[in-house]
Amino acid sequence: MTLDRNKMRTLGYMSLIGFGVILVTAFLVGQVIMPIIFAKPKNVEVPDLIGKNISTAKRILQEAGLHAVVRDSIWSETAKIESVLEQHPEPGSMTKLEGTVYLVICKGSQIVAVPGVVGRSYEEAFITLRSSGLRASVADSLFSQSYPANTVIRTSPPNGSRVEKNAMVRLFLSRGPEPLADSLKTSNYPPGTY
Repeated sequence: MTLDRNKMRTLGYMSLIGFGVILVTAFLVGQVIMPIIFAKPKNVEVPDLIGKNISTAKRILQEAGLHAVVRDSIWSETAKIESVLEQHPEPGSMTKLEGTVYLVICKGSQIVAVPGVVGRSYEEAFITLRSSGLRASVADSLFSQSYPANTVIRTSPPNGSRVEKNAMVRLFLSRGPEPLADSLKTSNYPPGTY
């Protein structure tokens, strides 16, 4: 009976040791060996995005395992609209995988040309100027034989002038032809009589 008990005890110890070896092996494989074999690089090189369109820059960053955040947009007379002007971190530097690259993009030129609105109605001129990023105000109305009433006869600044966006363009409108002196009378009777 003692022999069976010792065999059982030894068999129990062997089972525990075998189970322990299996646990240690599983831990080492799962936590040490597999991450080494299938590990992604912890740092990636930041691509050069300067001058690229924002949609192209976002695609490039996504392919590199990075994220894009537009930090600011500024005016530029030389760069194309929605192109990347600055980036942080700098191109060629290393950053963590799934890291963020902050971008500054161009929102276009701040200088625009005053569109030609002479000969157009006030409403057309107003809409044309607004769509060009300019404001409009009526400066004066003048008699004109050449232009019908409520038509723009000139602007200040003139057509083609380069001004900053949101600048005011003063419109001079036609009142139509100047009335004749005799046509100013409203009645054929002398004043004070009916």
